[in-house]
Amino acid sequence: MSEAAARPTGLVPLFAADAPALLAAFRARLDALAAGRAVLVDAVHVEPDPGRLEAPRLAAVLRGTTEGLRGLLLALETEEPLVVLDRADLTIVQAAEPEAERPTLLQLALAARGVVVPPRQGAAPPRQGAAPPPQGERCPLRGRTAPPGGAR
Repeated sequence: MSEAAARPTGLVPLFAADAPALLAAFRARLDALAAGRAVLVDAVHVEPDPGRLEAPRLAAVLRGTTEGLRGLLLALETEEPLVVLDRADLTIVQAAEPEAERPTLLQLALAARGVVVPPRQGAAPPRQGAAPPPQGERCPLRGRTAPPGGAR
């Protein structure tokens, strides 16, 4: 089975009304996932893409154990709000020390895409995770339209 076929379909991507709100949602998502794992979020930022204003690149640097980072990555790609990774670079910060019962400490630098869904004129801005992109509009990450009624 291909990697794309193994990914769940119909999940709502990480989205917000503008780039600052998207960055805040991304940070909150990473912080929530890191809280239950041996992972620290060192930095996050947004990189606007002039060619894809509706899908800016999100970047983060995290540190943690192999198990903690693996669980966080799995959750990002399989649970709502979905974060689709463009790049992930893993480096060893500190080798394991079995005598001291210290696991390997890794650093993960990742890049992903978020979705900016500007509010319709006169409408309140969308809340992160409250609903998929408006019905009939293209989802920049999946290249298809949102299902009628937000069905998944």
